[in-house]
Amino acid sequence: MKPRNRLFAAVLAVAGGLAPPLASAQQAAPEWRQLNAQQQHLLAPFREHWDRMSPARRQQLLQREQNWQRLPPLRQQRIDQRIERWQHMSPEQRARVRENLQRLRAMSPEQRQRLREAYARFQRMSPAEREALRQRWQQMRPEQRAQWLHEHVPPPRGGGERHGGPGRR
Repeated sequence: MKPRNRLFAAVLAVAGGLAPPLASAQQAAPEWRQLNAQQQHLLAPFREHWDRMSPARRQQLLQREQNWQRLPPLRQQRIDQRIERWQHMSPEQRARVRENLQRLRAMSPEQRQRLREAYARFQRMSPAEREALRQRWQQMRPEQRAQWLHEHVPPPRGGGERHGGPGRR
């Protein structure tokens, strides 16, 4: 199985936010041979285990596959691009992404809104303005960076220390 298919399967398996509440486990949970070609293609990473999965688990994966099919093609393309980027990240980069996601989830809605606004401002900058900001950041002393962060980035809800800076990847 291709690494991309395994990662897609993982996305399907953990993308609980995309799926509405599951239908009754009593509903038909087809065997692998009963799936159509498109379902088999998207669910290929589960092929070996499909018929041994509980009916509820099969229904859950089918529901997520249906949700995927309902996404606009552009949204599917963006997700594919994110999967591709994830596959090319080092373990350290993936750990940083997980940390950042954890910090984002710990923020209040107001803090997340401020962060979205700051990101939008950054995105509107020209490449030259972004580079100037990066260079300014690198030249700052630690206390200046702390002050800049205090003024421009919402603090984590649970407290804690900030890391990184503008344009950090």
